[in-house]
Amino acid sequence: MARKTAGKKPMPATAEVETKPVRLDLFPDVHRLLRKVAADEGLSMASYARKALEAHLREEAKRRGIKP
Repeated sequence: MARKTAGKKPMPATAEVETKPVRLDLFPDVHRLLRKVAADEGLSMASYARKALEAHLREEAKRRGIKP
């Protein structure tokens, strides 16, 4: 049997972006609205929520003078 070579593993062809999970509890009517709007955009609910929250946070940070 061959021995394993020491050292780092090679970088995969497509590097995954590191994300951190956040729990978001929504009221039923807001959840329903998110489902409808996300479907209208052709995105999953998680993708749409992530995109909308990121846009809002970047604008809010700019308004407050907070550097990312």
